[in-house]
Amino acid sequence: MRSELAPNERCLHPVSLVFRVIAHARSLLLPAVAVLYLGRGEGWQAWAALFFVPILAFDVFRYRTLRWRYDADELVVRQGWIWKSERHVPYARIQNVDLKQNVLHRALKVAEVRIETAGGAEPEVSLSVVSLAAYEEVRERAFAGRAQARPAAALPSAGAAEDVRSEPGTSSSAPETILELSPLDIVLLGVHPGRGLALLAIAWGTAREFGFFEDWEKHAESAAQDSGNPEAFLKAATVLIVVAGVAGLMLLSLAASFVEYWNFRLEAEGEVFRVRRGLLTRQVQTIPRGRIQAVTVEHPWFLGLVGRARVHVRTAGGNPAREEGQRGGGRHFAPIVRRERVAEILARIRPGIDVADADWRPLGRTAPRRFLVGGLVQVLPLAALAIVFLAWYGAAIAIGLVAFTVLAARRRARRAAWARAPWGLAAREGAFSTAEHATFVDKIQAVDLFENPLDRRHGHVTVRVDTAGPLSRGGSDVSIHYLPREIAEDLRADLVGAAAASRFRW
Repeated sequence: MRSELAPNERCLHPVSLVFRVIAHARSLLLPAVAVLYLGRGEGWQAWAALFFVPILAFDVFRYRTLRWRYDADELVVRQGWIWKSERHVPYARIQNVDLKQNVLHRALKVAEVRIETAGGAEPEVSLSVVSLAAYEEVRERAFAGRAQARPAAALPSAGAAEDVRSEPGTSSSAPETILELSPLDIVLLGVHPGRGLALLAIAWGTAREFGFFEDWEKHAESAAQDSGNPEAFLKAATVLIVVAGVAGLMLLSLAASFVEYWNFRLEAEGEVFRVRRGLLTRQVQTIPRGRIQAVTVEHPWFLGLVGRARVHVRTAGGNPAREEGQRGGGRHFAPIVRRERVAEILARIRPGIDVADADWRPLGRTAPRRFLVGGLVQVLPLAALAIVFLAWYGAAIAIGLVAFTVLAARRRARRAAWARAPWGLAAREGAFSTAEHATFVDKIQAVDLFENPLDRRHGHVTVRVDTAGPLSRGGSDVSIHYLPREIAEDLRADLVGAAAASRFRW
């Protein structure tokens, strides 16, 4: 059995076996409980535990065979004795080098490292687990090698509206903190209506599954009969239950927000951003500035009331379906920021970009009608069902739904706009909560025109602009709906020509 390291090779930390055993034990806990419960009084349960042995043997095999080394222009990872695999990851293609630590990782001073490239739906390389010194070495060697491998043609031309900073490993500048979240910011993220509704749906389904409502009705009726005023007792009990449930869900949401965003910091180090966050599980995400493909500035209505916004970025790598729910790695870039600091954050990403001061242009003349028709098509079936099943109450609900749809359509039509700036293209959308999506000329991969039968009837076209990214992410980086055909064709020709004339920034 070969265990020696070749020159310049690295291996996993010995405690990686401990983490693998814990992970397997956690995943097999419920099946093991079911086996013990269903097979009471029999002796075959102990023999079933032997199935754990080959799993452990595979983990030992992985630990003993996984090796990596740093060549001049690539990271080389090899594994296996009989069936050998050797993966070569050029430094120039490395997108992110991220760190993840739970409580046990932090206690043992180790971490899980994920290395992503531009088009991977999954991490190109996953090292679980390594020492913190090994993580820093991977990160420094990867980005230093990428800076050396960068061809001269990929550098911006003279006079380009962008400052060029060195990458990690090529500069001695200390990280600069751009954004820190205060406890108030974390609380505001915790009272997110969407998070509360999700928790409410989970709680409601759990209560229904375990028959909580039936049991509560029986106890409430019994207690109401014992009281002097049953009707008043039931009303008071119902109000108390609702208030307690909402308060409990709010506390859960706040707790989840503190666990996710505690000690959040957005840092800039040379040409790379670092996002640090987490109370129990500590995560460090690396976002190279040059790999940012698109930017989104969100103005949720509930954050707008307190003068806050969000800034998300999408990079070329990463899988949006991962557990973080990220879209190309940037959901946590600036999850909440004061509105007056948005321009500063955007200037850090790309000097000269400011979506707030862009030359916004309206959509087509008949676009408001399209927004209204689209909204009514979705809401009228619900309104009809409400009238059929709830009679007069349903009629009131239907009138409210239609009125709200008309109001939302008018606001969407009034706020929808697009802007063509020297740095790229931006689109604004939304009714009560708005979002501004922007991408850059030197990141554009494709510009498409799309139309359906209704578009052809009204002379409308949708412009879709895509940049580099994993195929599984879905959607376009910037989409402009209901543009007149002539304007859409001129815009496509303008963007394609500008992208062809620019030097693609990878």
